[in-house]
Amino acid sequence: MSSSAHSRAELARHTGYEFASTTVLFFCVVSLVRLLALPDSPLTITDPHLLLATAGAVVALLLGALMYAPTGRASGGHFNPGVTLFLWADGLFPGRAVLPYMTAQLAGSVSGAALARLVWGVAVSRIGYAVVSPAPGTGAVSLFLIEAAALAGVLAAVAVVMSFPRLHGLIPGVIAVGVGAVIASLGTVTGASINPARDFGPALLSGQYAHFWTYMLAPLVAGLLVGLAHRALRTRRTSTAAAPAV
Repeated sequence: MSSSAHSRAELARHTGYEFASTTVLFFCVVSLVRLLALPDSPLTITDPHLLLATAGAVVALLLGALMYAPTGRASGGHFNPGVTLFLWADGLFPGRAVLPYMTAQLAGSVSGAALARLVWGVAVSRIGYAVVSPAPGTGAVSLFLIEAAALAGVLAAVAVVMSFPRLHGLIPGVIAVGVGAVIASLGTVTGASINPARDFGPALLSGQYAHFWTYMLAPLVAGLLVGLAHRALRTRRTSTAAAPAV
């Protein structure tokens, strides 16, 4: 097999892992909302802050497990087009893989939500496939800025950890804890999507498109800006370190 054919096969395999992992992630997310939010569920939590704190903790554990799993390690465990764009803008991910990964993530969002509907039945329709929504009265600009800032904060923490090679093994944990914290703290404000895939499948299947483009674009902008900023900072540090002493 030629090197180019091997490269294409490897990309296809890793993209398949990304799709499968994202499917599992969003099946579990929709199932979690169904179990915790439906009034007739035995696990219903009526207090919204406690519900989101619980959901944030569970999602953090789930993300960590998926990213540390062999398939997550092989694909990089992005599960979020904003993360893929961040890594590409930072010069750490090949441009030819960006569109396949994003497509796999969005398709995984649809398949995970559809699988939850198949497993749980009409109950998933009653929760709108766990589609996200902001607090009443939240404007589009505020929603965009908060969602973008939230993901930017998580990615900035990742960028800091990336600066220390001995800590690279902690990156999945940093992302998992960061996402869980965003869900717990901002869920009642913005819906705490911070991932285009989080809204894509549920919106498509439920037909609820309020704030759809804000949820889709804010994480992409955040990923792009943080990636470019970190790349520029890294380049500057490298140039400074390489400059001859005067």
